[in-house]
Amino acid sequence: MANQSVLLVGHGSRRPQAIEEFMQFAAELSNSIRQPVQHCFLELADPDMADGLTQAARRAGDGGTVVVVPLFLGSANHEKNDVAAAIQWGRAQFPEVTFRYGAPLGLHAKLVELLDLRARQALESEPGALPPDQSAVLVVGRGSSDPDSNSEVAKLAHLLFEKRPYLFVEYAFQAVARPTIEQALQRCKLLGAHQVVVAPYILFTGRVYEDIVRVSAQCGLQLGLQVIHASYLGVHPMLVEVGAQRYQEAVDGMASVTCDVCKYRFPMAGYEHEVGQAQHTHHLHGGSAQSADAHQAHDHTHPPQPRSGW
Repeated sequence: MANQSVLLVGHGSRRPQAIEEFMQFAAELSNSIRQPVQHCFLELADPDMADGLTQAARRAGDGGTVVVVPLFLGSANHEKNDVAAAIQWGRAQFPEVTFRYGAPLGLHAKLVELLDLRARQALESEPGALPPDQSAVLVVGRGSSDPDSNSEVAKLAHLLFEKRPYLFVEYAFQAVARPTIEQALQRCKLLGAHQVVVAPYILFTGRVYEDIVRVSAQCGLQLGLQVIHASYLGVHPMLVEVGAQRYQEAVDGMASVTCDVCKYRFPMAGYEHEVGQAQHTHHLHGGSAQSADAHQAHDHTHPPQPRSGW
């Protein structure tokens, strides 16, 4: 596509290794789609979203298109509010540029396969480990205040279990949501597990991954459980393939998220007050983005249909 720029949005981290892994993914995505990929971060690293959107818009030029690809596993507050509101700011700043917003990575068979690979690698590398059919797996997601996003972790856990030899598969969250890691490991113990593979459903290294390892190791000792730690997903061809698919969907105008279980659309238990809440972000920091325009994105009362470009 002529006059197109691609902007990959990451969360950001204070860990240099996490940034390096993100940059490696950006390079491999660029090779996959055969286009340069610019990048920015939501927080904790530079360039921020305001600078990233500005640079991408200038690269595309008037009449051009910026394809924004969010590198997040689920569709929660960052995708529905922070990045979406930042893009609305970009549209106001660059009215002659078209902004297309891709969907997050989401629940994908390739990601289930990659998580299974990480679990099997952990078992194979642990001396004296029990075989898979005697091993429970605990899938640990980051956790969110968005029930839709959390439900994808639960579904992922079942998909990992379906037709695979594991004793059983449970799920937990590192923060915000329940069950906690401690609660889930207690359940594994009660269900008869002697060995649990903790499989972080996390893209890259960083504080969240470190906390998952620390908490699960401590809890395993307290419960007398053998806890084996799988790696986070990391940069892998399967992850790149999903990212390239989400990019192409955005280019083709096919990017969409479901609104059928969105807490901003329907009154979900505990979140009734958020129905129809306007999109906003506190993560747009560069230059004139400090203006009120950064908080004047559209609300969540749009019709219940897939939205190309969001």
